[in-house]
Amino acid sequence: MKMRHSLLLYLATLSATPIIGGYNLYSNFENNLYAVEHDIIAIPFAAIIGTLFLSLLALGLQRRYRSRRLNNSPCTLLTKFISILATIVTAALLVENLIYWLHTNHLPTFLIFLTASCFYIYYQLQLYGIKRADPSHQGESAA
Repeated sequence: MKMRHSLLLYLATLSATPIIGGYNLYSNFENNLYAVEHDIIAIPFAAIIGTLFLSLLALGLQRRYRSRRLNNSPCTLLTKFISILATIVTAALLVENLIYWLHTNHLPTFLIFLTASCFYIYYQLQLYGIKRADPSHQGESAA
């Protein structure tokens, strides 16, 4: 799978988190799983939206590193540092969300964050060259 495809899969699942998470929160509220006197839906929904925006901002910070890697251009130490910092921040956000949503009533939200995390890890492995973005066909013979 090419690096661009894994990035698009990550963006698609990340963009689906407010829809699935919001629906899950609303369904739980309608089924009276939350206390009515608390502002219980707005805070977690705002956290989902905040995670989406911070993750997109972190991807924007990695743009220069990604474009230099794709063009085989040298990267400065600052570019590498910003990219690694963006990776750490996004990974921490995703882990925090996985822990927060790990509850039986929030299973759809947990699963979409788990899927986004898997795509993010795969994309980061490709970005840093740990996993090749274009698989080589070394096993094929030229018969």
